[in-house]
Amino acid sequence: MESEQSWAAIGGRIAETRESAGLSQGELASRIGVDRTAVVRMEQGERKVSALELFQIADALGAPPAHFLTQPPAALVSRRKTLDSPVDAATRNSYRLDIRLEEHARNAQWLVAEGFLTPPHLNDLLSYAEADPATLAREARRVADIPPGPLGPMASVAERLGLYLTVVPEPAEGASLLLDTYGVSVISSHSAPGRRRWTAAHELGHHLMQDEYHSDAGVSASRDEREQAIDHFAGEFLLPEDEFDSAWKQAVNRGQSPRDALIGIAADYRISWSATVSRAQWLGLVGTRAARRLKADTPVRGDFLAIRGAEPVPDLEEGATGAAWRQAVMTAWKVGAVSAARTVELLYGALRETELPEQLSEDVEP
Repeated sequence: MESEQSWAAIGGRIAETRESAGLSQGELASRIGVDRTAVVRMEQGERKVSALELFQIADALGAPPAHFLTQPPAALVSRRKTLDSPVDAATRNSYRLDIRLEEHARNAQWLVAEGFLTPPHLNDLLSYAEADPATLAREARRVADIPPGPLGPMASVAERLGLYLTVVPEPAEGASLLLDTYGVSVISSHSAPGRRRWTAAHELGHHLMQDEYHSDAGVSASRDEREQAIDHFAGEFLLPEDEFDSAWKQAVNRGQSPRDALIGIAADYRISWSATVSRAQWLGLVGTRAARRLKADTPVRGDFLAIRGAEPVPDLEEGATGAAWRQAVMTAWKVGAVSAARTVELLYGALRETELPEQLSEDVEP
């Protein structure tokens, strides 16, 4: 990402981010200890912003300092709505998610450029990008060498297919961005664990279908042809048709009710109840009316204990990244390419500075 070249551009970024945070110019001025007129002049590019002020602004608005100093990717800007006051909640949430997406993209670009992170080569798989979604999902599982059965941690699964994702504390469900031969994605921690896995698979679908940029204020809000295709990909990738059919028949043969059978499947594959029932309906295992009743009868914790003896293990907790990402960051730390504070930033808080191992070099770059 290129650096901003003018104070006017930096001021514009400050104004957009302030609007996304729901603050007035006076409120921002109060938080950083300047007059409102100073903020007005900053945003109009008529007043320079000192380094100290920039860090204060970043802290007040919940955005990294680099957000104000770099130009966002063109694909992201072309789809972004203008933040003219007053800003509706969906636009604000989308912009806040994009801030996180840009930050994650900058981090990925640095790790790749410095040779610590090596994206996989997916030329053969990408030839299936225009195939039907189910075929693409099956090929993706094959290329990623995923054995039959429930998927493991989604962040690690996705990065084997060139998508580096993390989980952020923003309400909009998910967003993804294509960067050269790989992609990045951010998923909201506000959703339930099963929903987060579905959103991750949804963004992976956009990545493999080579969509330059995609963002949701709510994945379920869009139901155009493209989104339906992506949902079909997500369903087949998370829970292949043949595996669903086999698990369903085994449960029914054991005398389980349709609801109990679906609870067991939802628990094993760690996807949401709504997605599980929708998948069963899509595959013709339950009818429309039955699916409507089942969706309204959401399982409680005791249902999972009764059917499987335990609740599903949550996935994609806030700050989660894949195994390759974590190893890349730790290699950068051990060879002295990053400071302790920067290492913690790149790991999104997964470790504290006191938990870092010893370095191989004593000379640590800032």
